[in-house]
Amino acid sequence: MELADIDIDMLTKSDDFEEFIAELEATEANISEELFKYWTTNNNIKIKFRIDKKEEFDSYNNNKIVERILDIRVGNQRTGVSLPLENRSKGFNWFFSFLVWFRKIQEDINATYILLLDEPGLNLHAKAQNDLLKFLSDLSNKYQIIFTTHSPFMIKTDQLNKVRTVFEKRDGTTISDSVQEKDPNTLFPLQAALGYDLAQNLFVSSKNLLVEGIADLTYISIISAVLEAKGKEGLNQDITIVPVGGADKVVTFISLMRGNKLKIACLLDTFTEQSAKRRLKNMVAKKIINENNILFYHEVLKRDFADVEDLFDISDYIILYNGEFNKKFAKNDFDEEKSFLSQLKDKNEGKDFNHYRLANFLAKNINNISLSEKTLENFENLFKMINIKFD
Repeated sequence: MELADIDIDMLTKSDDFEEFIAELEATEANISEELFKYWTTNNNIKIKFRIDKKEEFDSYNNNKIVERILDIRVGNQRTGVSLPLENRSKGFNWFFSFLVWFRKIQEDINATYILLLDEPGLNLHAKAQNDLLKFLSDLSNKYQIIFTTHSPFMIKTDQLNKVRTVFEKRDGTTISDSVQEKDPNTLFPLQAALGYDLAQNLFVSSKNLLVEGIADLTYISIISAVLEAKGKEGLNQDITIVPVGGADKVVTFISLMRGNKLKIACLLDTFTEQSAKRRLKNMVAKKIINENNILFYHEVLKRDFADVEDLFDISDYIILYNGEFNKKFAKNDFDEEKSFLSQLKDKNEGKDFNHYRLANFLAKNINNISLSEKTLENFENLFKMINIKFD
């Protein structure tokens, strides 16, 4: 009632039914607006108030006692069902009480407070903790706020200069700048917060191209720039390339990014693992991703099997391999009708090699390497096919 600036005595004693309803609805609107300015995890709920009568008979004085009870309920506007406030989650009840209590504090305009909070929002899930941070940020314009937390979702990664770590030692407790602390348990929330922020920032574009690895990202980025410099078509600049770390993780990333309502396409090696192929096929069947938004390298080259490395003319890839591994192979050492990568593996005593090292070599030496027209043509055809999928 204090949050809505409503006189409860005046409300319960009102004889005018319409005035009574109007006051209650005004209260509901004021509190709902204030609460859901910060609570963004569910926009379909609304605070509701009811004034119930509780009657008891005092047999000693032969009197009937009538009490007015304020019933606070939370209604779901989508389902039309309401529940008592106490039946909502612990996190929601805590957030509601927290908001009301601090608004009460703000009425004391002449007082200066330092707010000390121990593990605030402990029962809130990740998104609600972010809502709480927004509320605390608004409060910090007027009050100094110090709080402890073990949650990575209560740490703002763009304000790490405000973070201090607390480390218990034999000779006492040490409070220090986070970058100086070496204890892994103490640093874990910071590391987790940075990891979460990095994951979120992968999805900065409305158009995202999922590729399997860093090598794909490097080759595509570099050769796209080379083609554009030559006046040819590269990858559209509004497309973000997202390496997922292997074909088996593609399905997981599709699900995550679909939840963020982002437009996605996949660029993949020919499947060698049936499990990944089966999972992706199931997502297409469930219409989680359109089959037209999936592109394989072998489709670009019009063959049965291909990886990103197959877009290179053999002579170009030999230059990268020789340069990175200090070898002296020539084009004549390879059969163009067979898998080039398999032949390289055979020449490496059956051992596979780090494909990213060659992509990194190209990145470092692109100004000194002249790629063949065949390589550039293959990549240009690839970019044309990708760009069309985002039109």
